[in-house]
Amino acid sequence: MTNELDWVINQQNKKTEFARKQQEVRDRESADLNRNMSMQKPIPNMRDAYAQVRAKNYQPTQTEIEYQRFTSGQWIDNAKGK
Repeated sequence: MTNELDWVINQQNKKTEFARKQQEVRDRESADLNRNMSMQKPIPNMRDAYAQVRAKNYQPTQTEIEYQRFTSGQWIDNAKGK
């Protein structure tokens, strides 16, 4: 009778230990996820910077246009270059 009781107690201890380890893993994964999510910075508002760039009305040189064509594979032209 004692052997059966020891076996039941042992099985219960194994189940308890397994559940505790699973909970530790879940807690660690949850903490990692929360840490990663909280580190993300908000998206900066670039409207002012874009407006300043547009206000300068920059025209690329012919060398820059050729470099853009070479690196992007697109046909990029400015109005003055044609």
